[in-house]
Amino acid sequence: MRSPRDIFTFYDSTTKIWRGTNMQPIYNPNQTLGALMIATLNHNPQQIAQISADTGVRVTCGEMRLRTIRAAQNLARMGYGKGNIFTMAVRNEETVAPVLFACFALGIPVNLLDASFQRDDLSHMLNTVRPQVIFCDQDTWPEMAAAVKMTKLQTDDVFIFGDTGVEGYRHANELLVATGKEDVFVPEYFEDAGSRLAVIVCSSGTTGRPKGVCLSNGSIIANVISMTENYSSDVMLCFSSLYWLSGLFFLLAGTAAGATRVITKEVFNPALALEIIEKFRVTMAFFPPATALQLLKHPRAPATDFSSMRLLFCGGSAVSAELKYALDKLIPQSTCMVGYGMSEVAGVATFSDAHTYKAGSTGYLRSMVQAKIVDSDGSALDIDREGEILLKPEFKFSGYYGNAAATAEILDEEGWMHTGDIGRFDEDGLLYVVDRKKDIIKYGNYQISPSELEGVIQTIPGVVNCCVAGIPVPGNDLPAALIVRNSEEKVNAEEVHKVINSSLGNYKQLRGGVFFTKQLPMTPSGKVQRRLCLEILIDLYNNSNI
Repeated sequence: MRSPRDIFTFYDSTTKIWRGTNMQPIYNPNQTLGALMIATLNHNPQQIAQISADTGVRVTCGEMRLRTIRAAQNLARMGYGKGNIFTMAVRNEETVAPVLFACFALGIPVNLLDASFQRDDLSHMLNTVRPQVIFCDQDTWPEMAAAVKMTKLQTDDVFIFGDTGVEGYRHANELLVATGKEDVFVPEYFEDAGSRLAVIVCSSGTTGRPKGVCLSNGSIIANVISMTENYSSDVMLCFSSLYWLSGLFFLLAGTAAGATRVITKEVFNPALALEIIEKFRVTMAFFPPATALQLLKHPRAPATDFSSMRLLFCGGSAVSAELKYALDKLIPQSTCMVGYGMSEVAGVATFSDAHTYKAGSTGYLRSMVQAKIVDSDGSALDIDREGEILLKPEFKFSGYYGNAAATAEILDEEGWMHTGDIGRFDEDGLLYVVDRKKDIIKYGNYQISPSELEGVIQTIPGVVNCCVAGIPVPGNDLPAALIVRNSEEKVNAEEVHKVINSSLGNYKQLRGGVFFTKQLPMTPSGKVQRRLCLEILIDLYNNSNI
């Protein structure tokens, strides 16, 4: 293993602050995303920008640029531009990319939601943002319509994506009709382009209602698009909708690089993922840990041809060393990249690579990012000391939309972002994320990391996914596991207890019990909803004989 310290990451022993290199972003962050997308699409107009795995339809960069210009001109003709905010709750459909790019070209921020949201979450975000236009899948419209009614939102226009649309509402294809003036279009220019609001994404929502995370054009260009090297020869696959930053990254970074994206409206299933990887010779893909586990355990995985794969990203929640090594084995020509980040950072703060990875680490700091570990009093801690992770990216988080109190809670006066995660840096500058501050289980005088127990449980044959939480009892939290198991391999509670007992210390045993379920409650972005898992575990514990 090669140490990245003093090469890619640096430590100031006086301030106890780590920083990445000063390498500047690949693209100029002082521009709008719309201007960048239109310019890069014009570089190689014959290159295939997008392939629909559902229909087989291929769209060239030139065609994508033309559709973007038409959508922008038609929206402008309707009177939309500076001062508006739109909401988009759509799957990865063929028309989505040019409509989103058109909004960026007009300087219109877009609140990105997931098409699987129910009316409660939809109404929560609609009430927060109060958009003038809604873009929505036809299958989502019944829930969206209920949410609009709940919030008494007076929307001027609704555009429906889908094969047939919804009677009484405009279809998104109406925005793509010819204007006759496509050759004279120029994206809107803003003096404050870099700091101008571009998207409002949702915080993860794993422990409470999502908040509107405001990201500027400059932040996205510097952090999302410049996250890693992409090439025009790449074929990229990501099931995430634009609601999640991984979906946004694959769309924006792929387009900027002139790569080909394979899209599908289908939600993830391992058989489809394996089929797409093989059929389209995918070179880059992203899977959250929960879906990566499903991919690994699918019977077709060992026989699938992964020889085209250049990079496999796994992230969004904790990635155990066992999972990372298993994915490496699956794609021997490449490596699984893991990292650590959050929506508020507009991507990842640390990234691993094949030469510097250590078991359990999330890699070293990316360029233009600083970090420190602090104790409960806010004092910076030295190497190998655990505490809360604080981050300070060069292109800063713009705050939570309409929520000054939450913004003040996460950002201190010096601009440090309080992540709420517990972790440490080792002597090589690699970050280890122990757990969420709020999720730590306290048993006796010990602190227990749910992620550590989950990592061990996931090594057991037959375990598809799991969540560990602490059952609150007087004076203690009792670690308990909620497990999804493969129907073909009937792992039982006794086996789980046996593995935990042989792998971990006495205080880390599952005293709250081992329980099984058909599926874990998940966010639309594929993260386990720990709060709901804890509620399920408490109910199961109270009705058990433990």
